Amino acid sequence: MVMTYMLLFSPIVSGLLVIPFRKKVLVYVDIPFYEVEKGGVVRVNVRLENKSFMPFPFISLEFCEAVNFKISETYNKIISLGPFEKKVISVEYTAISRGVSKIGISDVCLKDYINLFKLSILKNSNEDRFAVEVTVLPRLVNLKPTSKILLGSEASIRQEDLSSPSMNLLNWNGEPGYEFREYMPGDPLHKIHWKLSARSETLMVRKDEGRGISKKRLILDPYIKTEQKKQTVNVIYHLLLGVPPIHTVKNSDNKDEDRLKLEEKILETLLAVAHTSVKIGREVELWLFEGGKWNKYEINDGKTINEIQYRLASYKFEKLPVSDFSKRLPLNEVVGNEEKNRYLKGTESMVFTGNYDNALYKAVENFTEYGIVVDTVLVDNYHSNIRGHNAEGSFINQQGNYWVLGVDEDISEAFL
Repeated sequence: MVMTYMLLFSPIVSGLLVIPFRKKVLVYVDIPFYEVEKGGVVRVNVRLENKSFMPFPFISLEFCEAVNFKISETYNKIISLGPFEKKVISVEYTAISRGVSKIGISDVCLKDYINLFKLSILKNSNEDRFAVEVTVLPRLVNLKPTSKILLGSEASIRQEDLSSPSMNLLNWNGEPGYEFREYMPGDPLHKIHWKLSARSETLMVRKDEGRGISKKRLILDPYIKTEQKKQTVNVIYHLLLGVPPIHTVKNSDNKDEDRLKLEEKILETLLAVAHTSVKIGREVELWLFEGGKWNKYEINDGKTINEIQYRLASYKFEKLPVSDFSKRLPLNEVVGNEEKNRYLKGTESMVFTGNYDNALYKAVENFTEYGIVVDTVLVDNYHSNIRGHNAEGSFINQQGNYWVLGVDEDISEAFL
C-alpha cells in the first residue's frame, strides 16, 4: 500500500520540488557580434546559475535553428545543475550561406526529478536577451591585381582610347605629359596604368597621376533559372498511379541547394571584382534590380564595399527570366545616367549571371549597338571543370570577353 501511495504522489512531490525554485535558475546568453562573413564562426556562450540549494537534474536547452548556420552541437541539450552551481555551455554557429537569422537560445525548460513534465523559465521574459539576429555577409575574396578580368577586354581598351580626348596621341611609350616605368614591388597599386599594362603585357606605373583611371560598371543579372531535372521512374509512377515517389523530397532539396550555391558564387565573384578594383584605385558603379527597378550604387572605398555586402546579404534573385531582352539589363538607365558623360564608351561594363539564355545575349548585344562593350561572367553549376577561362560559345561574336566559372572553383585562383 505504501508503495502504491508513493507512486501516486511521486509526480506531485517531484513537481513541488521544482516549481517553487524555477526563478532561482538564471540564464545569460553572450553573442559577441551581429555580423559574420560566410564561412565565419559565431560562438554563443550560455551561462546558467543555480541560486538555490535545490539540485536540478534535468535542464533542457533549446538552441535556435537557423537555415544559414550549422551548429556544432545538437539543437536540444540536457544538463544538470547542483546547489549553487554555475555552468557555461558554448556552441559554435558556422555561417554556411548569406542571409539574416536568429541564433542563440529559443527556450530553457526545467524538468522534474522523474522527467514527467517540463516548465519553461524563459516564458514572458525578454527574448532579445537570449537570441539575436545575425547577418551573414557574402564572402569578400581578393583577386590578384594582375587578373585578366580586372583589365577588361581588348575592345574596351580600344574604345576608351578612342573616347578619350588625349588618347589620339597615345603611343606605346606612354602619353603626352606623363612618364612611365615598370612596376616594382612596393609601388602603390593605384598608380598602375592598367590599359597600357594590358597592351604591353608588363605592369607599368605612371609617375605623374594627372589622369584618372576609368570607372568599372558592374551589372548583376537578377534572373536565375536552375535546370529542371529529368523525371525519374518514381515520378512517372506517381503521376500514373498516385503513389508518392521515393526521392521527391531529396531531389527538391538538391535543386534548392544548387540554386543557393549558384547565387552565392555569383555574388562572391561580383564582390571580388568590385573589392579588388577599389583596392587598386578604381571607382566602381554597381547596378542592382530591386523592387521592380534598377538602382545604381557608387563604390569607391572599403566602407561602401561593406555596405554592398550588407545589401547583397538579403538580395533576392528573380526566379523566372524576363522574355523581353530590352528589360533584362539596365541599358536605358545606364544611357540616361551617362548622357552628360562624354566618356560613356570608356567605362568598362561587366554582367554577372547564372542564367545564360537568348534574352541575355540580345540584351548584351543591345549595349554593343550603343557603343558600350560588355564583358560577361557566367557562373555555372554544371561546368566546374572550366577554370575562369574566356569561353567560346554563343557570345563569341560579341566584342567583350565571356568568362565561365564553376560553382566549386576558387575565385582567387581564377581569371589569371
